[in-house]
Amino acid sequence: MGVTGKGNEAMGTWLLRASQVLTGDDDAPIRDGAVRVRDGRIEAVGTAAELGSQTGEQVLEFPDGTVLPGLIDCHEHLNGHDRYAIGDESVNASDVMMALVATSHTRRLLNSGVTTARIIGSQGQVDLIVRRAIREGYVEGPRLFCAGQNLIMTGGHGQSAGIEVDGPHEARKAARLQIKAGADFIKMMASGGVGITREGEEPSQPEMTVEEMAAAVDAAHSAGLRTAAHADGVPGIRNALEAGIDCIEHGIYLGPDEATFMAEHDVALVPTLSTMQGIYEHGLEYGMPESWIPIARDILEPHRDSFQAALDAGVLFATGTDGFGEMVDEMKIFTTFGLSPYRAIQAATRDAALVISPHPDFGVLAPGKSADIIAVAGDPLDSLDQLRQVRLVMLQGTVKRTSEEMAAVAARERLS
Repeated sequence: MGVTGKGNEAMGTWLLRASQVLTGDDDAPIRDGAVRVRDGRIEAVGTAAELGSQTGEQVLEFPDGTVLPGLIDCHEHLNGHDRYAIGDESVNASDVMMALVATSHTRRLLNSGVTTARIIGSQGQVDLIVRRAIREGYVEGPRLFCAGQNLIMTGGHGQSAGIEVDGPHEARKAARLQIKAGADFIKMMASGGVGITREGEEPSQPEMTVEEMAAAVDAAHSAGLRTAAHADGVPGIRNALEAGIDCIEHGIYLGPDEATFMAEHDVALVPTLSTMQGIYEHGLEYGMPESWIPIARDILEPHRDSFQAALDAGVLFATGTDGFGEMVDEMKIFTTFGLSPYRAIQAATRDAALVISPHPDFGVLAPGKSADIIAVAGDPLDSLDQLRQVRLVMLQGTVKRTSEEMAAVAARERLS
């Protein structure tokens, strides 16, 4: 697939033409489609014949490919899936080291076509520093929405990225500290997890109380921010829902009653199905403790049942990888529930944007929206694996990657 035009150009006027354009919304695929971008925003979307050409615009051609919105990962930590992602006391690394690790993964995300990532907690508010470095041009990466440090009970799940709280007063104070530091949303731990971070921890164990989480939710909502809760077991999920949480992460053991409540109260779900599969299938090669593997194995089927309950209830859901998963794998798992490839793509674009913000200016290709656009080889509606064949990454109207650059990245990866 050929591409004309230079990479890493500043914002200007661009015309992207492709065999197919997918808007991410409920529109039919646009055959022989085109997208015009001006000054960082989408100006027009339609057929190439309808848009024509304008003097002075730069043209990018993808005659055998597909143009679609940039992908959105709604559950990332920027720790990868090696020892830095384990999250227990064995991870003894400074904030500086964790920031360097994170910058490696922001580049990885960009190379994979992810133009927005929701960072769901980090050690020492490292995510906020990396977000600033990206905004100021010192580091390459997608647009980041960051939680800062997670709120956890003393000794709770995810200690390496958490700030310990006991009681509503401490929870409210901790939430306000994240808001003061510039967090985009507040994340708390409602239950234990698969990746145990203390002896005896189990995913089904409740951790933060309703009163603690409600105090943090109130602080966040008062500041106009959304909230999210890691919640695996029914008690933790119910506690989080009673506290007024906006999004459930993982949702293992989520049942029909909880799913119905979520749908009725506009509570979203980021299931991270590929994460649990990744832990079970690749955990040992990732360097995880052997004790994690049977826990992951035993929850695979309950996790699928939970996602089915959410689908049946009509819960808003989105893609999330949690480090141990992968975006395309997550979308492919969605299709095993009878969802179409395009519906899976919507979960990674339009719906993921709605999980992040009630009125996002990204996530679909439409006039006025931010020009967060990728191009891939072939047709992802025939095979979602084509989303791995990234040929262009444009973020807010700036070309970040071209075919030639992506080929160089792939060559380096093959040699490493």
